[in-house]
Amino acid sequence: MSEPLAAATGPGRPRDAEVDRKALRAAVELYAELGWAKFTLDAVARRAGIGKAAIYRRWPTRERLITEALEQALVLPAIAIDTGSLREDLLELARSAMGYYLGPYGLAGLRLRVEAHACPELLAGLAAGAQRSRVLEARAVVRRAIARGELGERASPTLILDTLLGALLNHVLATPEDLRAEMTARSEQYVEDVTAFVLTAATSIYPGSSPDRAASEV
Repeated sequence: MSEPLAAATGPGRPRDAEVDRKALRAAVELYAELGWAKFTLDAVARRAGIGKAAIYRRWPTRERLITEALEQALVLPAIAIDTGSLREDLLELARSAMGYYLGPYGLAGLRLRVEAHACPELLAGLAAGAQRSRVLEARAVVRRAIARGELGERASPTLILDTLLGALLNHVLATPEDLRAEMTARSEQYVEDVTAFVLTAATSIYPGSSPDRAASEV
């Protein structure tokens, strides 16, 4: 249920960009920690350290606030991965994904993907928009490898990418909180190891017309 609209105010000073920044960041942090069911405008005001009136003037409902906050937080820059090597492309993709999962908005993005099913009218479109460009670019990495002969024509972009990115996501989610700092410090080595594992499996299951080239990169 939406929270009530605050009383309208007359013309005043222009919106303070710093207040906006604090509120939007607090909204993402609270959503990541509490989820949609416990997300309130009052809680955002307390976390941001700003008055409730300032929140209600800008965002009369929690739906409007979380939509704006997530749209800004989850907009990922377009990535153009095309090194000419499947190994290097997968490494770049894996590094980008791991950086996102470990970053300040990673948990909010993961929660959004889950809650979009429960609140489709509010979150599903936003979740789809946040992922679409990355999914297309990731699939293009595998398709270019097929075209170069590094993988056979039957190679499945979905299976290869699910194995690579799913392993990274599981690693982040399954690591206990008291080991998170250590996991983060070793994340680059884990990325390299998982990428090598996936590349070995992919080139073995889907050998291409240039097996020597792919094998030399493993």
